[in-house]
Amino acid sequence: MNESEKKIIKNIEEYGCHVTSVFDPEEKDPDFTYSIGIHKVESQPELIILGLRHELSSWIVNEYNRRIKEGERFVPGEYYEGFIEGFQITFQEVADKYKEEFMLSCNWLYGSINYPVMQLIFPSVKGVWPWEKEASEGFKKLQPSFQEKVAW
Repeated sequence: MNESEKKIIKNIEEYGCHVTSVFDPEEKDPDFTYSIGIHKVESQPELIILGLRHELSSWIVNEYNRRIKEGERFVPGEYYEGFIEGFQITFQEVADKYKEEFMLSCNWLYGSINYPVMQLIFPSVKGVWPWEKEASEGFKKLQPSFQEKVAW
């Protein structure tokens, strides 16, 4: 086990998950943040967030983990408050091909892509969801759908 993997295991044991953020310095792809270990500890889906600053995304992952530890369960397609001030969010399930591409540390931890993941979906600052016709192409690109059959 390398030092990064040791840190992941330590954080999972101490906090119930590890949070990883990935940045694209050339900004070709949106930044993303994801949890590692929530499914292992709580038998609930891991979480991935695209298109938000890593500081906010890391806080959201930790809040998701906290709420799960307290017994809350999140359902894809339902709306929730308390993650982004002044806005509701929702979740959608993530297709396997995106787990393979984006969630490398989870793949290492679980030894495969056989674990559940939800993507947090948020509206624009004007309250427009990425699937609505009013959503700009830039907003859709910032927050692509990680479902197999859904494209904004």
